[in-house]
Amino acid sequence: MAKSQADHERECRTEVLETLVELYLRLNGYFCIRNYLYHLDKSAPAGLRTESDLLAIRMPHQREALLDETVQKNDLDLILPPGDPRIDCLIAEVKESTVEFNKAVREEGGWKIINSAVQMLGVLPPDDRSSPEIAKALHQQIGKDDWPVIPTSGDAENNRVSFRMPVFALCSAKHSGTRRFISLEHTLNFVFLRMRPGQVCSPYSRGDRFSPWRGTTRRIVDFLDEAYRTQQIATVDLLIAHLCV
Repeated sequence: MAKSQADHERECRTEVLETLVELYLRLNGYFCIRNYLYHLDKSAPAGLRTESDLLAIRMPHQREALLDETVQKNDLDLILPPGDPRIDCLIAEVKESTVEFNKAVREEGGWKIINSAVQMLGVLPPDDRSSPEIAKALHQQIGKDDWPVIPTSGDAENNRVSFRMPVFALCSAKHSGTRRFISLEHTLNFVFLRMRPGQVCSPYSRGDRFSPWRGTTRRIVDFLDEAYRTQQIATVDLLIAHLCV
């Protein structure tokens, strides 16, 4: 069955917003896996358990230093506090209209999916008993009505790693008033300010004939460059309209 125009636009919106969040995380020193799929076992019928929009990991001493010794600025609202010695692992979801995780992750037994992500990130040994405890603690938090902080857990005994489950959503999203999340508006604004051509911490060489960025990321960068050139405010709605409609 052929996809409708609405289907194509919906898929485009998802692609653009997930890529935007991936770029935001990359600019903050995270290594990312986008659209991570949780497979069923071999005896199961075809299909997937669910997927995570992004898995990401950032090392505690990460810094992006340029040849002139300029150090790129990170978002202090996102990264762990300076001096925190833990590896920072994110299991992130990108949702426009609601601050929540997929049903399979939220429902009973969803901690096993979270545990699969913890194991995929690979910062704990396979026989580490804290892994399922971390997953269960995160699952309990995302199942609550209120999230005063981004759902967080870690190996408290050794203090080696932090696991967080942020949702990226619009400020107008359902549950945005009761659940801590990272707004897509903030995400776009950080990327825009960080990457403005000619700024001290944005020495990215770009032009009509060559761009170091590829695919949807390049289209987002081109949109931001045009917004900067024309002195237009870059908004999520304009980004979507420019790339998808």
